[in-house]
This record gives sequence, structure tokens and C-alpha cells, in this order.
Amino acid sequence: MLERELEIFLHGPGGIRRLFIYRRWMFLAPALVLLTLASAGAWLWRFEAGYETLAARRQAALGRLVAQKAAAMRLRERMRLLGEEAGRIASFNAKLGIMLDQPASDPGTMGETRAPRLPGTAMGEALGRRLFDFLEALSGRMAREEAAQQELARSLIDRKLEFLAKPTLWPARGYVTSGFGSRRSPFGRGGDFHNGVDIKVPLGSPVYAAGAGRVVEAGTVAGYGFIVIIAHDYGLETVYAHLKKFDVKVGQEVKRGQLIAQSGNSGRSTGAHLHYEVRAGGTPINPRQYLLD
Repeated sequence: MLERELEIFLHGPGGIRRLFIYRRWMFLAPALVLLTLASAGAWLWRFEAGYETLAARRQAALGRLVAQKAAAMRLRERMRLLGEEAGRIASFNAKLGIMLDQPASDPGTMGETRAPRLPGTAMGEALGRRLFDFLEALSGRMAREEAAQQELARSLIDRKLEFLAKPTLWPARGYVTSGFGSRRSPFGRGGDFHNGVDIKVPLGSPVYAAGAGRVVEAGTVAGYGFIVIIAHDYGLETVYAHLKKFDVKVGQEVKRGQLIAQSGNSGRSTGAHLHYEVRAGGTPINPRQYLLD
């Protein structure tokens, strides 16, 4: 036990004199200060020891946050690209609908993509992976749909080429004076079989190719006068006769609606007109089954 106070005397030449009085609080105060400092140091040491762990946890949390933000940006970009792709496919569908004369789905609804709710922190990784897998599957499906539609477009192009090749265009602008089939002969009594149609037009009127093809004959044929014959695909030929002149030559490729001649009155004819025939495998058939009225 410490005494409450302690008097310290100094013995010298001048006798005994009191140097100072040492009291108990003078010992307890430094001890208390040292104890306080030691406690604070121990607490600070524990804080310093755990600071690195806390800093590491904080860095890990920040890393996860950055990764989630990056994933969110990638998802948003992926959804934007999918929206554009869906819009492009919708527009393509609309064009196909117009070509096929069929109502197309509303491009606005097909191209619309709803932004996904971003996954939370707790189950971000699992939901992110599932959403990425879903988007990958959706991208693949849309790619397959687009490939199928492109194949359909190629089929439509083939159909367009078929349409252009078939003789569906009226070769001259006039009115029909004699149709295909049996008729009374214009050269006297009795009847005959008319292999084509006669189109009444003024002398020198333009004559157009009824379909795309290649000129196989351009010259003079007895009874027909000046004549042009065009071979088309699918075994079809068209004949343009009684011409005044022709502007094409054998072997020339012609387009549907291209000017090929002028109407006339050459050959065995009763007046200025265009005699027009369609032949299938060399046999005359009724041109009206191809002509678009």
C-alpha cells in the first residue's frame, strides 16, 4: 500500500531540511495515464490489425459493384442491339408482306424491347448468367428467322424473274379486232383458225416485248410479213407480225416492256394492226391466259 503522502528530507551542512512532499496521487496519476495510453494503444492496434481486412473487403465490394455496373452496361447494349435487330427483321417482314400482298405484323411491336430489371447484389451473378444465356438463345433464334426470311426473299426474287420472263404485258396499246380460235376468214367466205390476237393500232405504233427473253427470229416470213419472235423461259415464245419495221436482231436479249418494233401492214393483212401470238413448246395457245388486263 502506498502512503497517502511521503515527506523527503535532505541532510546537508545547514542541517536537515525538507526537500518535497510526495503524495500518493502523484504516483497514481502517471500510472493512470500510462494505463489509459496502453488501453488506447491496444485498441488502436486492434483497429490497425483489422484495417487491412476491412480495406480488402471494401475493395472486394467495390470490385463487385464495378463488375455489376459493367454487366448492366453490357446487358443494356445487348438489349439495344437486339432491339435494332428485331426492328430490322420487322421491317423486312413488312416488305415481304407488301410483296406477297399479305398483312404484316406491326413492326413497332416486334421491334420494341423492354429493358430488363438489373439483378440485385445477392443473386446478381446467377441472374446475370441466366439472362445472358436467354439473350444468346434469343439472338440465335432471331438469326435463324432472318436467314429463313432471306431465303424467302430469294424465292420472291426468283418469282419476280419468272414473272418478268412470262409474256404478261400487252405488246401494243389498241383494241382487239380478232381473238384466238375459230373465226370467219377476213379474206373471203368460210372460216379459219386464228393462232393469236389482232390488235388494232395506227401504222407505226410502238410494239413492246411482252416479257423478258432472247430474240430468235427477226426478218420476213411468208404471210406474216416482217416478224419478230422472242424465246422466253419455261418453253414459251411470243410472235409479233405484220410489222412496219423491227429494232432488234437475232440473239439480242430484251427486257419486259422494251421497244422492239413498229406496227405495220406487211404480209397477208387487211389493214394496219399487230398480230400477236404466244406459243408453248411450238404450239399456239391463247395469249389472254398470260396477258394482265
